[in-house]
Amino acid sequence: MLKEGQTAYLPVSITLPQNWNVAEHWHKSNEYFYYGSIFASPFVTGMKTTREKDFPEANHIVCDSGGFQFTSGKNPPKVSSLDILRWQEGIGDVALTLDYPAYSYKLDKEDKKYVYYPRKDFEKYMKLSNDNAWTMLEAQENKKMELWAVCQGGTYNDIMEWYEHLTKEHTFPGYTFPMSSTVTRRWNSEGTGDDWLGQLKFAKEVGTNFHFLGRSEPLLVLVYAKLAQKMKKLYTYDTASAAMGLMQGKYTMPFFLSALNFTKTTEPVKLDKDEHPGCNCPVCRKHTVGEIIKTYGLLLLHNVWVRVEWNNLCNGFVRDDDIFDDLVNKMLRLQPTYKKNIDKYKQGIDNLIYDEPLKLEKVGSYF
Repeated sequence: MLKEGQTAYLPVSITLPQNWNVAEHWHKSNEYFYYGSIFASPFVTGMKTTREKDFPEANHIVCDSGGFQFTSGKNPPKVSSLDILRWQEGIGDVALTLDYPAYSYKLDKEDKKYVYYPRKDFEKYMKLSNDNAWTMLEAQENKKMELWAVCQGGTYNDIMEWYEHLTKEHTFPGYTFPMSSTVTRRWNSEGTGDDWLGQLKFAKEVGTNFHFLGRSEPLLVLVYAKLAQKMKKLYTYDTASAAMGLMQGKYTMPFFLSALNFTKTTEPVKLDKDEHPGCNCPVCRKHTVGEIIKTYGLLLLHNVWVRVEWNNLCNGFVRDDDIFDDLVNKMLRLQPTYKKNIDKYKQGIDNLIYDEPLKLEKVGSYF
């Protein structure tokens, strides 16, 4: 069972190629290892799925609202926020409100720079999303399920503005937000800052349980675990990269999540297809590299196991401040994103964890 004071990885339950549908995926995973916590989405997992039929052994299901799928594409699903709520109430322990993602950037293909959406769009999507959140909370029938509200904003100031507007009407037992990606670094063009520090400052100040959408790099998981321990809250997170890695033929290497590419001819596999990988996961103990390559589901299950194991290790590492600090220093040096600005990132993490003021003077609003 999930516990407060820890972080937990929630694999996205996704319909896979080669007839690996949701139910088969779940039951197949239990043949290899039991993991009872998952992240389900109405438009990825499917609104016809039920807990009793498809996930009978799950002990914790967080249900997404499908806001990204709902608002993107030429043919968005024709469902209402209440349709989604009723599905969530039949399957989830925690459900996320339906949001309209306020994407604050778009790619200009001519000069390859990110151009930010105007202020009015942020306000428009904030009001639409928060109206949905209030409507869903007022219409909720399954009181055993917790409804957590989605906030948007790639910087501390933006996400706090969204939260303050949201909580004028209601408060929620938990919240969630999409983690800022490396393309939205705000301090300067050299990338000497990354907005996830400001976002986690927001989570710390709000002080509830949180779900972090979309990022699970090893360093972030370590910081999630340490902050959860400090705050005595439950922090869960997901990433579609377990499935994306699968689609791209990526085999994740324990435990720092480098990847061998099984499909790109420009990156030949260094392992013989008849040998077993140097991994102790239940999939790799039973199958050769060749078998794992041929079976999409096996590759996915291996990748999920690696992420689950790293999460569990992080929950143990953070019990000792010295071990945590040493790992942070090592991982900042391992990752190219942070390598050039180790001191700034280390100071930001120290400020976040150890109660010093987080110095984000150069990170204001997107607008």
